[in-house]
Amino acid sequence: MRIRSSRKRSRHTRFKHWVRRHKALSTLIVVALLLLALLIAWLIHLNRQLGEIDRFPLNLDRDGRPAQGVGTNILLLGLDDNDYLDDVGPDMHELVEGEQWQAGAFRSDAIMVLHINQDRQQAQLISIPRDSWVTVPGHGKNKINAALSLGGPELAARTVEDTFDLYLDHVMLIDFQGFRDLSDILDGVKVNVSETTTDTLSGKVWAAGPHDLKGNDALLFVRQRYGLAGGDFDRMHRQQAFLKAVLDGVVSRGTVFNPVRITRLADEASELVAVDEHFTTKKMRALAISSRGLRSHAMRFLTVPNLGSGTVGKASVVKLDMAKATEMFAAVEADRFEGWYAHNEVDEMAANGVVD
Repeated sequence: MRIRSSRKRSRHTRFKHWVRRHKALSTLIVVALLLLALLIAWLIHLNRQLGEIDRFPLNLDRDGRPAQGVGTNILLLGLDDNDYLDDVGPDMHELVEGEQWQAGAFRSDAIMVLHINQDRQQAQLISIPRDSWVTVPGHGKNKINAALSLGGPELAARTVEDTFDLYLDHVMLIDFQGFRDLSDILDGVKVNVSETTTDTLSGKVWAAGPHDLKGNDALLFVRQRYGLAGGDFDRMHRQQAFLKAVLDGVVSRGTVFNPVRITRLADEASELVAVDEHFTTKKMRALAISSRGLRSHAMRFLTVPNLGSGTVGKASVVKLDMAKATEMFAAVEADRFEGWYAHNEVDEMAANGVVD
């Protein structure tokens, strides 16, 4: 026992002598260990926040389901309540946690398919007009945004899959109300407007030129339809421009290297979105890491091929160019979009993000 105790004292003495001789190095090691502990704690927090994102059941398995392609397809559904700026109506999180979807609780004012190529170097974000006249499984012909209203994210996903013969890997619900906080976290979201317009519903005037969107202005920008020459088509362009600006803001403003800002973004994400139960924290983290080099200039912001607006009875609808749309989505999920794009015309947002 004495020998062992003597050895311990000897080691302790040698350690103290070493520390005295290498004070600067010792301090550096202590600081490094503290920073490592803080980094680990921060990563654990971020991982926990991803785990707190609400998840909803989703079962798309059925006879005749489209075959899975390469890359990843995510259906984005922007939820909007029936008021323009007021925080009223049902809460998205309460809705997805309920046992049954509350029919009519939400409209889907933004319907987009995000395809990320298998090599994670390119992506396409394709907007689908909410008034697209399609077949909603079990409900006959209707506008495509009726699918979410009638049967929630599962019916919306089945409708998109069946309409475009497209396999969806995941579904994400986005609460537009959260765009206000998102724009504030990024210290503004930069967009460009080509012509001065007035939102005839809210009275907001958008002067031609650059805008740094924050708070309610961000919400007004992505929601406006009235007063725009192209109506809902121009609104889709605005939604695309906003998402592009968010991606640019995250990268160009150093957000990915700013622990405070990225933490606030992770916290906001748990309030802003809900995802299907199969989109686990592990899968979300892996997709984010593998796509970390993707930039907005490597993304195409598109509108699904269509024949413009028309009427069915008294309803104003958008008629899809089904042959061209199906062909485009086939190229997209085979990671062959650029080859298809070189020989076909499609409505694409301007590369500089300027919108009408």
